[in-house]
Amino acid sequence: MHPGELNALAHLISESERLTYLDPHAALSLAESACRLAPACTDTLLAISAWRCYGTMLFAFGRIPDGQHAMFKALTLADAEDLVAERGELIQELACAYYTQGDYDEAIAYWADCIDTDGFTLNTRIHAYIGLGQVYYAHERYEMALQNHLDAKALITLPFDTDLHGRVLINLAADYAKLGRFDDVALELDEAMPLAEAAGNPEYIGEILVYRSAIALSRGHAAEAHAFLDQAVAMRRVWAWGEISQSLARGRVYLFEGLLDEALTAVHTALLRADEMGTCHKTFQALHLLAQIYQRQGNTTQAEYFHRRYQEAFSRIVRSGTYAKLQALEARLKH
Repeated sequence: MHPGELNALAHLISESERLTYLDPHAALSLAESACRLAPACTDTLLAISAWRCYGTMLFAFGRIPDGQHAMFKALTLADAEDLVAERGELIQELACAYYTQGDYDEAIAYWADCIDTDGFTLNTRIHAYIGLGQVYYAHERYEMALQNHLDAKALITLPFDTDLHGRVLINLAADYAKLGRFDDVALELDEAMPLAEAAGNPEYIGEILVYRSAIALSRGHAAEAHAFLDQAVAMRRVWAWGEISQSLARGRVYLFEGLLDEALTAVHTALLRADEMGTCHKTFQALHLLAQIYQRQGNTTQAEYFHRRYQEAFSRIVRSGTYAKLQALEARLKH
């Protein structure tokens, strides 16, 4: 590949990254074009960047298996050239994809690899702590999730990667919300918002607004909760995870208000999107919430149906073997 072609490939990647939040469809198209040039690329780091950029955009659109395929292409190149730091970053991306699909054993194995290899960056290690906490969160072990996310935060020394710092704080806010510690949720969000804004990450800003909605709802302020969600929706482009979270949050507000038909519409939308995306954790959250709404409506048949589906989905997530692997990974992280 001659220098002009290398420059063209680098430009496609940089433009895709620039447009990631401004015009996600264009960003995806540019990343796809970059990957068509990647096989002939003589610069391994540039080829890895092309595949990783494409994988990231596919994940954003909820196309998880396709995104994994792109990340594996990048990982193969990193392995071949023994590019250790790049390999670590790609491994944690793949771990997140397995987590999203509810394949927690595989996610744990990848995050374990993040801490077992010399030469991986501090960022990769922090991602492993975040991931460990997220799996505990999915298992409804919120105190354990909180501890691991606090461990991730303790590794951050300023100045630090603004985007990753914000991610840690948002995970802490999620933990505190589940524990009913909404004053602590507010503190984490107050710290996270300027970081998300500085990083230019509307995905994170949207998540922060969802948790601000949860704070408002915990205080009985339904109108304020809706207003935060309206802001989040206005910022969203195609971020599948955010779309599901916002629909679930809207359903909870409608349930609080007693607007049960509206709540059902919002949560069924979330369930449909979660099923399309293949995100098990969001699926069982939606099923559980639907069971509660139908129960409030007096529709016992539907309530029992969705509660049974929720239990089945949760039982697929919670496995004794998975919990043992979690504890083994945690022990390695502590040493």
